[in-house]
Amino acid sequence: MANSNLLVLTGATGFLGSKVLVLALKAGYNVRIVVRSASKANKVFNAPSIKALNPSAEQLSHVLIENMEVPGAFDEALKGATHVIHCASPIPSFGGVAPTQEYYHEFFIQPARRVTIGLLESSRKAGTVRRVVITSSIVANVPYQYYLGQGDDKIFTAETRIPVDKGPYGSEMQAYAASKTAALNESEAWVAENKPGFDLISILPGWIWGADELATTPQDFESSSTNSVLLAFLRGSQSEVASHVGSVLIDDCAKLHILALDPKIPGNQAFLAVADDINGKDWEDAIDIIKKNYPEAIEKGLLKTTGKQPTIRIRLDAKKTEETFGFKLAGFDEQVKSLVNQYLEVIKA
Repeated sequence: MANSNLLVLTGATGFLGSKVLVLALKAGYNVRIVVRSASKANKVFNAPSIKALNPSAEQLSHVLIENMEVPGAFDEALKGATHVIHCASPIPSFGGVAPTQEYYHEFFIQPARRVTIGLLESSRKAGTVRRVVITSSIVANVPYQYYLGQGDDKIFTAETRIPVDKGPYGSEMQAYAASKTAALNESEAWVAENKPGFDLISILPGWIWGADELATTPQDFESSSTNSVLLAFLRGSQSEVASHVGSVLIDDCAKLHILALDPKIPGNQAFLAVADDINGKDWEDAIDIIKKNYPEAIEKGLLKTTGKQPTIRIRLDAKKTEETFGFKLAGFDEQVKSLVNQYLEVIKA
């Protein structure tokens, strides 16, 4: 029997998942988080936002799944669930190169496929699930050569689909992109073929930036989440490797996941989570933002204007997302300020 409002959430210990959890509880969902260990569950339960909400055992519970790739791994976790949000995913170290192609397949490609399809299979078995929301990425539907500056002026939408990059992979990021493409394409194909009693929505964010409650020391900003990349640039890092800037505020990305559970949003479709217009922003725009808003931090050396990061323009059209969900995604300016405000608060503390 279904709990009329039971959401099963993976990735609650991560940057995005932790924010999704807070919004889900505030929206009135009872949430069952999937974690790999009791210590990770305790980390979630002890987060300031969760302690402030003080949820009951019914409102917030957890289930342990040590290996999500095992067939049937989610069967027990999804019993009685009405909704599922899958945020968990292996994250690349942004530039790290692993020694073997086998590593890429074992760490990125195969887990993405097995976990995603396994989750859908278990959702069907449960018989009570009405909607599954999966965190994808813009790297799932933009050919990887575009991120190497080898693209054209093509405009990408949430409906764009590409074949899975078979490799060999030159970096973790390329393998991560291939894993996201595989998960997106195969999950949509699975739903089309099996016609389960639930529908599927995929959210495709770009860079996710903004305040991270899980970062409580200056060192946390250097090793946790995608924030580390933007903050390194704002602290003077020098890079010759060009990168794109398509991005979304963490709060907005989490909000999209929760709103996507509403049956008023038609299912079996995808949405880009990228702010600003299709022409995007430059990395150097972040320097202008900190010059305008944080002159004292620059004077003290906490932020620097000497960062170097060439920009690649990839044209991403998220107009459908804003029209469907009914709100404007916060732009690059707000994303930078959200992150920097928190970073400076932590430094001060």
